[in-house]
Amino acid sequence: MTRAGKFFVFMTIGIGFGAINTGNNLLFLLFGMMLSLIIASGVLSEAVLRNVRIRRRLPHRIAAHHPSPGSFRLLNPGSWPALSIEASEQNPRALRGPLAGGTIGPRPVPWWKFWRRQTDDELRPLAAAYTLRVDARDEIDLPTHYEFPARGEYELPGVQLRTRFPFGLFEKTRRFSAAATATVLPDALPAGEWIGRLDARHGESARNRAGRGEDFYGLRDYRPGEDHRAIHWKSTARRGEPVVREQEAHHRRAVLVIFDNRAPCDAPAEEERRIFELGVRHVAGFIRTLHRRGYRTQLATVEGCVRPDLNAGPELLLRHLAVVDLHPQNEPPPEIDDGPSLPERRIVIGFRLLIGPSAADTTTFAIDDLSCPEKDER
Repeated sequence: MTRAGKFFVFMTIGIGFGAINTGNNLLFLLFGMMLSLIIASGVLSEAVLRNVRIRRRLPHRIAAHHPSPGSFRLLNPGSWPALSIEASEQNPRALRGPLAGGTIGPRPVPWWKFWRRQTDDELRPLAAAYTLRVDARDEIDLPTHYEFPARGEYELPGVQLRTRFPFGLFEKTRRFSAAATATVLPDALPAGEWIGRLDARHGESARNRAGRGEDFYGLRDYRPGEDHRAIHWKSTARRGEPVVREQEAHHRRAVLVIFDNRAPCDAPAEEERRIFELGVRHVAGFIRTLHRRGYRTQLATVEGCVRPDLNAGPELLLRHLAVVDLHPQNEPPPEIDDGPSLPERRIVIGFRLLIGPSAADTTTFAIDDLSCPEKDER
């Protein structure tokens, strides 16, 4: 029952008692009309949802705190139109991550609390879309967005259809089982200070091929659509046709990011977990920046070591980072299997009490020193 429906039922019961006690025919008439509205509401809402089918399209990539586009497809094979329908996800359950074991989504208010009005946050499902009409033997696509409150792995039990047609007194729901699993990547925060320290310590070396850099590599013919600022005007005037100046590419060294996801104590408190989540977001931003700048990156945590292909993007590393947990201090540190593909340069990130002093080929970053603006925390 909606809030208006609870008041309507309460008034119907009151008028029924008044009609029985007084024997007034007008009250009996009004009582019968109100009962008929309740029955008509149930019959019509059942007719609306009986034939409608739904399919979902999950986003290709989901990041915490960011809307990710998806869609619902509604099919109505029936002989009459379906009116005023909302398609939404059922409450998902967190399998791994900071919200492991809990569920996210709206919490229903007990029917007897008719005086309570739910807020928008309490009513907002994970993803929802509304349509006023689905014609008979027709199908429509409803765009929506998925927005998860935290990183991790979530189990999506299925989708559901809801309607308050025709009077808004009752909300009827029909659920469809469509189990799926979604991995939510951590929300990346800028890591410019870490990148600056890495460049200052290791620098970069030039490759013997064209690319983005500062040193002169050679000249070649101009291609349509290229930036006119790259044209070498003296050679262009001498040859009589556009000539472009090429720069020599810089070689980015391969790095191994060791994220020591252990707490500085055996029983992590709420403050350590807050600092850890902030560190995960900075590590995600650090990995993204390394990839954009051409670094070949590997990631090692207590859960294991991830070594993607040379041409692979940061997606595999971020998926591993999405499900890491904060372990007690007595857990063994991240293990690294030596091999020919293991980078010589290493970056150790963790709590200050655990990472220790840095070696000649190791750069250390302490997550204790991180600060996050309040707007990023939201």
